[in-house]
Amino acid sequence: MTIYEYGNPDADTVLIQLTGDHELSVLKNEVEEIRKRTSTDFRLIAAKVDEWNYELSPWKAPAVFGNEDFGDGAVRTLEQILTLCTDKSRTYYIGGYSLAGLFSLWAAYQTDVFSGIAAASPSVWFPGFLQYMKAVSYTHLRAHETLSDL
Repeated sequence: MTIYEYGNPDADTVLIQLTGDHELSVLKNEVEEIRKRTSTDFRLIAAKVDEWNYELSPWKAPAVFGNEDFGDGAVRTLEQILTLCTDKSRTYYIGGYSLAGLFSLWAAYQTDVFSGIAAASPSVWFPGFLQYMKAVSYTHLRAHETLSDL
C-alpha cells in the first residue's frame, strides 16, 4: 500500500480514501472540489491498493467479472489503515468507490474508529456481503436492545 497525502497535515479532520492507479490522476482535483464545498480544514490520505480484488475483499470468493478471484486481504488492509488513525484527537472518515466502497462499509463493522463512511457505488453484490450485513446488524441491534433493558 502506497500512501499519498493532500491538504493540511495538521488538520483535525482526516479523510482516508482507498484508491487504485485509475484514480490517482484525479486526486488533486478531488481535493480542490472538497475545499470549494467546505470551510472545514482537512487532510486527505489516499491509500493506493495494489491488488484490488485481494486487498479489499473481506473473504475469498470466486470471480464475478473476468477471471480474477477475490482474496481475503481486507483484514490486513484494515490493520494498515488503522495505523494511520492513532491520534485520538482527530476525526477519521473512510471511503472509496466500488470494491473500496464495500471495504469501507465492511470496515465500519470491524471498528468504531471512523466517524463516517463514504461508499460510492459500493460493490454490495459481493458474494455473501448482504447476508453478512444483515447478520451483523441484527446481532448489533439485539446487543443494544439487551443493554437498554438493564
